[in-house]
Amino acid sequence: MKTEANKNLTLNPPQSTCNLKSVIRGYILNCRCEGKSEATIHHYEGALRRYLFFCESCGDLKNPQDITPEDIRQFLWYLTSEPVRFNGSSPTARKPATINTAENYYRTLHTFFNWLQRENLIPDNPVSHIKKPKVQKKVIEALKPEEVKALLDQFNGKTFIDVRNRLILMMFLDTGMRVSELTNLMIPDVDMQRGSILVRHGKGNKQRLVRIGSKTQKALWQYTSLYRRGDSNRLFTDASGKPLKRNAIKLMMNRLGKRVHLEGIHCHRLRHTFAISFLRAGGDVFSLQYLLGHSTLSMTQRYLQSLNADDAFKAHKRFSPMDNF
Repeated sequence: MKTEANKNLTLNPPQSTCNLKSVIRGYILNCRCEGKSEATIHHYEGALRRYLFFCESCGDLKNPQDITPEDIRQFLWYLTSEPVRFNGSSPTARKPATINTAENYYRTLHTFFNWLQRENLIPDNPVSHIKKPKVQKKVIEALKPEEVKALLDQFNGKTFIDVRNRLILMMFLDTGMRVSELTNLMIPDVDMQRGSILVRHGKGNKQRLVRIGSKTQKALWQYTSLYRRGDSNRLFTDASGKPLKRNAIKLMMNRLGKRVHLEGIHCHRLRHTFAISFLRAGGDVFSLQYLLGHSTLSMTQRYLQSLNADDAFKAHKRFSPMDNF
């Protein structure tokens, strides 16, 4: 029979004295065990590593159970007020973070400390006592047709790089897939007969089928039949035949934007362009939700807010209730 003391021990296990660095490693390991995507793990790991750097540089590296809401507030203030953050040399690290970035860190820390609390490593989540930074939702802007043409025209040659990079642009614009999804595509994922591609994404290796149009199919056939290098099973490879990495595509987009004098050219901008173009062409949000791989419709509905008055007027011209009676 359990004594009262033993009963209390069972209900209230002693709090851990693990240091912050140790529990961050444990949390990242837990994320891998839960099957979270590499992109999500990379994001968590980077944010928590920078939080650890902040604590160490302040000479205030507390054990997790001793971290207070005030400590978290100081970190969020540091993000949005310091002109040079984390001793970084990149352009983003050499200016104060935006409120959106601070909100991103807030969510990551909230999730991390929630896990610590569930694991009985801390008695309370200090982030829960802080009001979340209020961000302004920006209107998502799609690229204009002439801007899309300017990007594609940069890869009109017949070299391996031109053919591959033009196909990458076309795939983003025709499917709206994420950069991590594109770099993970395998040769067997492509069905040239149906003009479809099997896309794997997110936690638990979720799958969805996306369609590609005839122009993209032709560019894909040209790349795979005549130009693709190496014996890797990955669809996209670099010049030496090794699987193409996500950072290589991001760097290509950055250089491409500078070449055509357009700001904000990145992989997600092409995903936005696909989504808004799909809606403008008459597509519905439910189909778009599936094609984008969104888990909730609320994420997809953000694209509806980006359609302007001209879009609404054109739609009314086609679907006027009185004209259609």
